[in-house]
Amino acid sequence: MNQEKISHQEELFDRHVHRLGRITIFTCIILALGVPFVLVWLIFGIMPPMKNLISGIITVSSFMIPLSIAEILSFYPILGASGLYISYTTGNIANLKVPCAAIAMEAAEVKPGTKEGDIISTIAMAGSVIVSELILVLGVLLLVPLSGYLQNPVIKPAFDQILPALFGSLGAYFILKNFKLSLIPLVFGGLVVIFTLKVEVAVPICVLISVLGARLMYKKGWVKAD
Repeated sequence: MNQEKISHQEELFDRHVHRLGRITIFTCIILALGVPFVLVWLIFGIMPPMKNLISGIITVSSFMIPLSIAEILSFYPILGASGLYISYTTGNIANLKVPCAAIAMEAAEVKPGTKEGDIISTIAMAGSVIVSELILVLGVLLLVPLSGYLQNPVIKPAFDQILPALFGSLGAYFILKNFKLSLIPLVFGGLVVIFTLKVEVAVPICVLISVLGARLMYKKGWVKAD
């Protein structure tokens, strides 16, 4: 009876997560599209030619759709359902939300893909959203007073290395966590760099090869499930 009650509570929780998540996502889409629609079209009367607009949407969708699907499939085991809604609503998924969720689950000693992991990752990402918003507010307030210092030629080269340092540290975390699983993605990632494949092609293929490689290693007994 107790187990049935727990299962019922988990099902109820998932139902609320998806309901609130869908409402939030669709609200954000409407608001995001509403700003250019109201300001550019209704107020200023500027509207791009319909042919060019449709062509641009098709061009962007051709690589964003497979890229987004690959991201969702690869991020879901770490972020969980509620985490996906939070991350895709607020952004900065790979460089902020995923590290926050992974480190929080490791600190709490819970596993990804579990209910406990979903709750911990959700709390961690909600905290990161609050901190990010506070930093953005401070950044907006201090941007003008500090802009002169930030453009200093001595400091400016450091800003060019922010993204490489960020993704390098993120990659090192997952590589050191399980080096064997990282071998196939690293090798194929190197081939992608050599042959300069387009990102809309490279990312889904990298995700697929990584999953198949991990499954093969697990079936061969080269790696074990945590």
